[in-house]
Amino acid sequence: MSAKKPKPASLIESYHLLAYDVLDSTNDEARRLARGGASHGAVIWAKRQTKGRGRMGRAWISDEGNLFVSLLLQPPVELIDASQFSFVTALAVAEALQPVVAEVGKLSLKWPNDILLDGRKLGGILLETEPAEEEGRFWLIAGIGINVENCPPQSEVAYPATCLKQAGIEIISAKIVLSRLLPHFVECYDRWMTKGFGPIRDEWLTLAHDLGKPAVVMSGKEEYRGLFAGIDAQGRMQMDLQDGTRMHLTSGDFLLES
Repeated sequence: MSAKKPKPASLIESYHLLAYDVLDSTNDEARRLARGGASHGAVIWAKRQTKGRGRMGRAWISDEGNLFVSLLLQPPVELIDASQFSFVTALAVAEALQPVVAEVGKLSLKWPNDILLDGRKLGGILLETEPAEEEGRFWLIAGIGINVENCPPQSEVAYPATCLKQAGIEIISAKIVLSRLLPHFVECYDRWMTKGFGPIRDEWLTLAHDLGKPAVVMSGKEEYRGLFAGIDAQGRMQMDLQDGTRMHLTSGDFLLES
């Protein structure tokens, strides 16, 4: 599909913004840029997506008024550490939104990639990688979706959703959220690069949804039940099973135990 020519905009040093009216997917555009010779620090923002998606290829409803943005970076890390980037991004979103939502509800982070407000899904992160031309290097793409002005009805989603305006925050827009998010992202990314994953992990855990509580995780066709014990040094979920063993999960759908 064709899209209107992006409008470059000044941004924090070493980051550059590409703003579109409509894209199929900001992550897909980031991938195209990576394959076409992009530079580290591209921020791809669209007012609307026609083929937005979440984890496992699930459709992400992308009506205008919400925030759809992808960050394209090439950090000097090993591929095995790439999954940490999801937690870096989630923490940046939380730090940007906490002052905004402080008077209306409690913000929390649900493993592996969701942002919740009072237990309802406010946003999510889709982390993808793309090989780089230089041997041994790769691109990281972090797609961020935040419900600002609207959210899908319960009949269309598996997990209860909300948006900032529904929560009672009236003077807000996707542009305002983006302007708040980017400085926090730059700070969290720099913290990751200079201090490693440990501090990011510790801060993420202070906001972790249902830490220490009974939970069910669906991973593929398998169902696991136990206590959510945190995340390890790679960002894998730690679950203490009923037989006393600790399991490490790299992916799955994490739900409250009923």
